[in-house]
Amino acid sequence: MTESLSTNSIHPAAALFNQPLPLTNYLCHWSKKHSFIYMETPKVACTTVKRVLQQAEAGGGLTYDKPGVVHDRTRSPLLAPRQDLSAFVEAWRAEEYFRFCFVRNPFTRILSCWLDKMVKIQFERKRLAPKLNLKSENPPTFNVFLSAIAEQKDEECDIHWAPQTYLLRPNRVSYSFIGRFELFREQFRKICEHLGISEYANDLSITWHATHAYEKVKNYMGKQEIELIHRIYERDFRNFGYGWSPNVI
Repeated sequence: MTESLSTNSIHPAAALFNQPLPLTNYLCHWSKKHSFIYMETPKVACTTVKRVLQQAEAGGGLTYDKPGVVHDRTRSPLLAPRQDLSAFVEAWRAEEYFRFCFVRNPFTRILSCWLDKMVKIQFERKRLAPKLNLKSENPPTFNVFLSAIAEQKDEECDIHWAPQTYLLRPNRVSYSFIGRFELFREQFRKICEHLGISEYANDLSITWHATHAYEKVKNYMGKQEIELIHRIYERDFRNFGYGWSPNVI
């Protein structure tokens, strides 16, 4: 993310989500061409979704020389709210716009975050560990990682571990559809059919940041870890209807 998240604005676009406007600018992907607004959730298939939506917006032909390019807003053909703030607010409220997002079980999302950003990719650990006042030489344990997050306020969290409720604001804005990571392929294909862009969604298997967290949940969830995840993501469990047990199915 190239913009600071520490500033806010009194513009209606900021009031809409009641979060720092640069954060809204990064998370919202807007298409006038196909009449949709996608609000991304990091660690919830956002790489795959953005790749498909960007290809559809450009009419195909986009190439990604490295995985991070899909996250570079300066290279994306999709609009950010800041490019036309007043029109964005109108679009969000317009009936013809399809506004959607995807959410994920808090247990698997935060485990995937730790595995990807703290264990798997050294560069990401060096970039993100200092945000939690953790040393970056070696991966912190999952418990230490969660304990550090538990001390942060929403606005202090990096987007990869910030509560989904804070990012998506489901109690402030109305979505046309809130999909589930657990049913991603089926639901995203239906979204693409609805938007008329199915030709760009033929391959949904590309997952640059896959960690297979679902298969590993039981290995990392002790009593303390469960209690910390309940505390950090209480609103996500309640707002998105996920069960409180780490025995995900």
